[in-house]
Amino acid sequence: MMQLDKITHALAGAAIAAALLPWGVIPALLAVIVAAVGKELWDAQGHGTPDVYDALATVIGGVLMASWLTLVS
Repeated sequence: MMQLDKITHALAGAAIAAALLPWGVIPALLAVIVAAVGKELWDAQGHGTPDVYDALATVIGGVLMASWLTLVS
């Protein structure tokens, strides 16, 4: 079973992508990437446990949401 942490990262990426998609796919996905990397850099500064798979889950969630919304619009 997928860890709850990875699910929340994917949902966060999806939410960011959905919120910013009206400005275009590229800006939305860039924002998702910046948020994912920024969160892991924050964690690396002693605020949590950095995990590359958390960043990957965030980006995957954003890509899936942007893809879905682009297809249905």
